[in-house]
Amino acid sequence: MKLPGGQSRIWQMETGYGGIMEQRNYTVFRYLFPQAESRCFRAGKYYAIYYLTRGYGLFEEAGRRKSCGAGDMVIVKPGEQMTMCFRGGNYLSELLEVRVLPAYLKELSDDGTDLEQGFSFVPFKTAVIHAESQEFMLIRNIAAKLTGMEEDAYGHCLYEKNLVSILLILSLRACVDVDKVHLSRKRKNVLMDDIFVYIREHLAEELTLERLEKEFYVSRYHICREFKRLTGQTPHSYIVKARLDLCRKYIAQGKPIREVYQLGGFGGYNHFFRAFKKEYGVTPREYYRKLQSG
Repeated sequence: MKLPGGQSRIWQMETGYGGIMEQRNYTVFRYLFPQAESRCFRAGKYYAIYYLTRGYGLFEEAGRRKSCGAGDMVIVKPGEQMTMCFRGGNYLSELLEVRVLPAYLKELSDDGTDLEQGFSFVPFKTAVIHAESQEFMLIRNIAAKLTGMEEDAYGHCLYEKNLVSILLILSLRACVDVDKVHLSRKRKNVLMDDIFVYIREHLAEELTLERLEKEFYVSRYHICREFKRLTGQTPHSYIVKARLDLCRKYIAQGKPIREVYQLGGFGGYNHFFRAFKKEYGVTPREYYRKLQSG
C-alpha cells in the first residue's frame, strides 16, 4: 500500500504498475508493507532504485533469493524486474522508490560526471548495495523532500534538479565503494591462488616467506594473514603438509626413501622422518610396508 501524500508531485496516477503511465523524468514513491507481503516491481524504461529504510526483505532475481535490510538499496536496470517479500516483524517495512529515465540522467550530467553511464556500468541487472549510514540518511531525507515539494517556492526547478542530482550521486558513490571492496577481495583471492600454485610447483626448492614476498611483491605479513584466513594454517605448516603429501605419492611409486625426501623438498632425512611420523602416525618405511601388505 502507498502512504497518503507519498507519491511524487509529478506522478499523476494512483500507482505506477499495471496501467498506462505518462512518461516522466523521475518519480518518487514511499511505501509501507505489512509482514510477509510480496510485491513485483518493474523498472520499465527507468533506472529504478529502491531504498529499504525499515524492515527486512527477500527478493528474487534470476531464480535466486537475496536478502536486504534497513540501509540497503536495490538497483534495477531498465527492462528488468524483481519480486520482494517483506519481513517487517510486528511493524511495517518502509520502502522508497526512485525511478529515473536514462535521458534525464544525461540531462543532469556534466562533462566530468556521466550519471547514465554510471548506472549502466553497474555490473549486474539487479544489485543490493549497502550505503554508509550517513549517506543513507541523506538519501532518505532528500527523497522525503522530493515527495513534498512546493511548486511555487522560490527557485523550485533548480532546487528540485539539484536534489535529484545529489540523490543519484550518493547512490552511485555507494555502488563505487561496494565495487572497490569487491575488486579488492577478488584481487586478494586471485593473488593467493597464484601463491598456492607457485608453492605446489616449487616444493622441491627452498620456500621461505622472503622468497614469496619478493616473487609476488606483497608483504609477508599479508601472506601470513591470508594463509590463516583461507586455510587455518601458517604458510610453513601448509608447505610442510604439501611436501608430505607429495612424498607419500613417491613412496607409493616405490622410490627409495633418500630420493623421496629430496624430491619432496626436505633438507635432510631426520626432518622428513619427524614430520612424516607426526602427520601420519607411522614412519615412512612402515607406511611403505602397509601399502605393500594391503
